[in-house]
Amino acid sequence: MPFIGIIAKENDSNFIKNEVIKNAKSNKFEIININKKSIENIKNIKFDILVIHQNIENLLKNSKYLEDIIVKTSYVMINSDVKNDLSLFKNIGANIITYGFNAKATITISSIKEENTMLCIQRSIRGMKNYIIEEQEIGIKIEKNNVNKLYNVLVIFTILVIYGDFLKKI
Repeated sequence: MPFIGIIAKENDSNFIKNEVIKNAKSNKFEIININKKSIENIKNIKFDILVIHQNIENLLKNSKYLEDIIVKTSYVMINSDVKNDLSLFKNIGANIITYGFNAKATITISSIKEENTMLCIQRSIRGMKNYIIEEQEIGIKIEKNNVNKLYNVLVIFTILVIYGDFLKKI
């Protein structure tokens, strides 16, 4: 069972958790929201994926455990549109995947037309079972009430694609 940690606002974390679980075909995920209160309790968990959806500098200052969690993680997903000190991630062995509207992000959105959105994988990613996810554009239907959650959609898509599932509609 893959463990996924999410550093985000609780409502974003819950949305991501619910949609990943709903859309996953081949895995049962355990998704944990990481915040100032929970970090000490989860310090010994080895996460397969750690999603950094917001600025983590205060969390790093207040907790010595977050750095240990990051070092043990297989994949670190970072919102490239949020200002974080990325020097912490230079010497870790994890696969770093950036997402956002930034032109240099690994996963970004290339176009939005009504309910059809094109996600773009700009650099190849090694999946969990060592397969390569090539650079490509993938169309996803996004319902109107989810259009304002595009960052969350990028996270959900990336988690699923790492494990060999694909998001078609959200």
